[in-house]
Amino acid sequence: MDINSLILSIMKLDLTTAKALQSALISAESGVYSDLLIKCGTDEYYVHKILLCTRSPFFAKACDGPFKEGQSGEIDLPDDDPEAVASMICYLYRGCYPRVEADAERPPEKRLGGPWNAETYGEETISLQDEYLCLHAKVYAIAEKYQISGLKEMALRNFSFLVPRTISPHNFAEASEIAYTMTIDSDRGLRDLVVEVLFSKSQFLEDEALKKLLKRLPDLTYDYVMYQHRKKEGNAG
Repeated sequence: MDINSLILSIMKLDLTTAKALQSALISAESGVYSDLLIKCGTDEYYVHKILLCTRSPFFAKACDGPFKEGQSGEIDLPDDDPEAVASMICYLYRGCYPRVEADAERPPEKRLGGPWNAETYGEETISLQDEYLCLHAKVYAIAEKYQISGLKEMALRNFSFLVPRTISPHNFAEASEIAYTMTIDSDRGLRDLVVEVLFSKSQFLEDEALKKLLKRLPDLTYDYVMYQHRKKEGNAG
């Protein structure tokens, strides 16, 4: 989606606001007037503090406080998933995040495909999109980490739309592992969805990858057993 199409599709705003948004998007794509560099692996993103810090309390604190990031104008995210970071940056500027092709050798601009909106895909197409479960799980986790509530809600919606339709137990196992290893115990969003789907698709329990995952992740096993128990209690009542 090009800049002008994006503007026409998301707004019926006054001309001044439209021009301001267009300028911000052009600056984001070109790096013009950027005042912050975000690095993740070999990827680099020249961004604008005003957009990053007003959407993320985490980054606002890093940039405004007595930390090296605020002094150097650079933020390094060596431990984060490059695809999730690319999606986060895209969301901050476009209000959505794209389908990211899993090809680490392609430059970031080539990995940023069309905007992702789960509801636009029919069920036949969804069966081919199982791999995106992991992307949505990673985006959810990074949004929680950096306190970007809108992105977190969007990732959860996309995940919740796809996960009941997934047909691959292997991809479901991968997404489940992300949900249980990259989020904190008290954050139930992804975890509850994983457990609900595992209960409804009990045939997935025959998959070797999922069996191994249940052995490795006692929290997932516990949540599944307790969910199963509550369902039985509810049916008995």
